[in-house]
Amino acid sequence: MLDTIASILLTASMALLWGIASMAAGSLPYSTTNQSLRKKRTFLLRIAYAALVLSVLWYAVVIGKFLSSGWLFVEGIVKTLVPLTLIPQLYVAVTILPRLRSLRDSGGEPPRQEALRTAAHPSVTLSFLAAGLASGMSAFSTVFAQPVLPSLVEIAQQVILVALLLLVPAVFIRWKYLKVARGERFQHGLVIRLLILLAASMLTAFVAITILVSNVLVGVHASKLPEASDMMNHDRMDEGGGAATRMSIGSDHHSHQQHGNSQTGTVEVAALTGDISAPADVKFEMVAQQKTITLASGATIDAWTYNGEIAPELRVKHGDMVEVKLINQDITSGVTIHWHGYNVPNAMDGVPGMTQNVVKPGQSFTYKFRADQEGTYWFHSHQQASEQVRKGLFGTLIVEPKQDAEPFDEQITVIHHRWKIDQGDKYAFGQQDTLQWKQMQPGKKVKLRIINAHNLSQNYSLQGTDFQITSIDGVRIQDPRLLSDQTAFRLGSGGRYDVTFTMPDHPVFFTQGNSKNDNDPGIVFYIDNPSEKPIFKAESAIFDPSDYGKPVVNEVTTVNNFDREFQMILGNKMGFYNGGFHFLWTINGDVYPRVPTLVVKEGDKVKMTFVNKSLAEHPMHLHGHHMTVLKKNGEKVKTPWLTDTLNVLPGESYEVAFVANNPGMWMDHCHNLDHAATGMILHLMYDHVVSSYEVGTRSGNLPD
Repeated sequence: MLDTIASILLTASMALLWGIASMAAGSLPYSTTNQSLRKKRTFLLRIAYAALVLSVLWYAVVIGKFLSSGWLFVEGIVKTLVPLTLIPQLYVAVTILPRLRSLRDSGGEPPRQEALRTAAHPSVTLSFLAAGLASGMSAFSTVFAQPVLPSLVEIAQQVILVALLLLVPAVFIRWKYLKVARGERFQHGLVIRLLILLAASMLTAFVAITILVSNVLVGVHASKLPEASDMMNHDRMDEGGGAATRMSIGSDHHSHQQHGNSQTGTVEVAALTGDISAPADVKFEMVAQQKTITLASGATIDAWTYNGEIAPELRVKHGDMVEVKLINQDITSGVTIHWHGYNVPNAMDGVPGMTQNVVKPGQSFTYKFRADQEGTYWFHSHQQASEQVRKGLFGTLIVEPKQDAEPFDEQITVIHHRWKIDQGDKYAFGQQDTLQWKQMQPGKKVKLRIINAHNLSQNYSLQGTDFQITSIDGVRIQDPRLLSDQTAFRLGSGGRYDVTFTMPDHPVFFTQGNSKNDNDPGIVFYIDNPSEKPIFKAESAIFDPSDYGKPVVNEVTTVNNFDREFQMILGNKMGFYNGGFHFLWTINGDVYPRVPTLVVKEGDKVKMTFVNKSLAEHPMHLHGHHMTVLKKNGEKVKTPWLTDTLNVLPGESYEVAFVANNPGMWMDHCHNLDHAATGMILHLMYDHVVSSYEVGTRSGNLPD
């Protein structure tokens, strides 16, 4: 992140200095005395040298980023921004500055005609202008239009844009040069010179606005999401460098007449229910409905809920056949239930338009699956999830072992959410948006099941006692060591940790971050009498799962050559999405549906590389599979671990792997749902699976 800030500051400063230099160069022909020419030339040289020094520092930052993080972090910059800035800067350094240094006093007044012709030559001012525009575009791109895997067309567009913006100034600069070449003296006063500058600026602005409007018109039209699609993205497929799949050897996946045809070996998503012939061991009914909810503080929320509750809990035993009937009472846009992190059969995954049709008001849908993963999970609607989860359509799924070898005296599920109310954001643990007080006797064993259900990643702390993190995303950690209360832990949106501790003989405080506000949610565990909120030292370390517990060993931890390898460069840029202008979050430089679909065969061992070049962190969530984390920032992790929601911070890279053992069509997206809603989505599909549904406004299936 520091290198990104350095790049922004350096390129912005470069643009400013090169801009000042271009104005100083433009004033040279107006010199009426050798003394004024000498002063202007000296000032110009100093500014130019300062700009070149900053440029060298910026190139050093780029080289440093390459050495520390690898080629993927700098590829777009090296291919687009470096040549864009380097060419005019080299021209200035090699050609223009020696020419300016050669200007000498003639010993008389006014300056020699030859010196004025040299100073007025179009290449002088235009080269400084080009350097300024290129630096400005580099600063803008670093924040708003990060170049990722640029094509030759994208590289050429940058050069063409600079050329177009130089067109009008070039006309005025050449007019000025021709006057000097004819021996005419400039007698213009300051007002006339300002008017000429204003005219040139207005015409340049007109060119820039014309380019902008053209891009807007094209962008609005090109960004419109299709009215109907089967989400298979036939025109953009990525097979990860592996053996040819059905998608590349001509199997007709467009034809619904072939769906389920045993001769072609294909299967529809709707048929991927798993074995649900056994009767249900436990049944639930979830009614999606609007409800006014009152939080502990008295704040009221116009919420969308399951069963009129905030985060209802479904608790089952490992091995149970679970049946959940979803009924939509009055959510107009429709609802679903996605079992976050639970690797259910594809038809039960709850993604509208991909694994089912949205459940509209008055309709119902029954989910049925075997609870063969124990641990802490949660569920939420995947229909317009960025809105529906925010409004409250979520709950918890707790799968207990048949026999727990390590019983706890107290188990507390803490689902953390951020509500939007009239007075601003309101954080809460379930319905509790203030401090909770729980009496606990010394020696009691406590398990906190912590779920982050809002869009932003969040630090948590447990102060006053040592503790263990015994589970990540529902998967048990083997041999977890004790962590001190000076260790905070960070959960990306959708992530879960199980945290356990033994109650000491003094208070313990669990909270988000290092909360100093009594109105923030938190839990105070006390022994005899509720005391004031405990005050502890600030945390000094962040929990690192890459060096904790016993390493996971499975089918992918010992693989040298994977069947398929995919890379996802996470970036950001300003642009259009579905006709609206947004700050877009991109994968490999594009947004859904232009991000290629990843195609695998059943049984493949698959590696994915996440590279975060953007300005924000991204909890990347793969449906239907747990990922084994193998490398962080290019280095093998000490303890590979399993996760379904991997939080990738800016400047970080991860290599993860999984076995393609759950056939279907699966979403893979950032679980900051606002990011997913503006394009940070792609899909993983098995090559023998074909769609049963369509997504878009025509069907009303609108996942994000």
